[in-house]
Amino acid sequence: MKKIFASILSLAFLFSTIGFVENVYAEEEAVEEEYDEDEEEEELEFTSAIITALTCAEEAQETGEFDVLSSCPPHAAWEGVKDIYEENPKIVIYDVTEDEYYAVKPTKDGIYWSDLLEGFGGSIDGTAEPVGKEGELVVIKFTEFEITPKPKPGFFKGCL
Repeated sequence: MKKIFASILSLAFLFSTIGFVENVYAEEEAVEEEYDEDEEEEELEFTSAIITALTCAEEAQETGEFDVLSSCPPHAAWEGVKDIYEENPKIVIYDVTEDEYYAVKPTKDGIYWSDLLEGFGGSIDGTAEPVGKEGELVVIKFTEFEITPKPKPGFFKGCL
């Protein structure tokens, strides 16, 4: 009985925090600046790029310490967001090999915000194309992707 009550409470909390399915993918938003397609390659390939928060990516690039990316807490994606029900989280894809990070434009025929939040702290493999800029950040849209979520604590317990 306690397990049933606990699961009902957790589902109620989950639905109250994420809302319903109507906001699963991002709406088409106007890009702040004109994007020069000659600046970047036509297609970007990502291999084990890290899904992280913008603040953690900025800190990792400034300090050169990539441990910040793997220990970035999920609530960091909501830093600076005034209304979590109306605005999107600040999630970026950090390509460690290039030492660059990119903003992501979720679309209904590509990646969703829920995919990025579920894979937060994990890695993503795939191909993307640049579609614009938000300030200094290049905005990409994934054409193909595969997300490997971060292992849960205690995953390697008993391996030795």
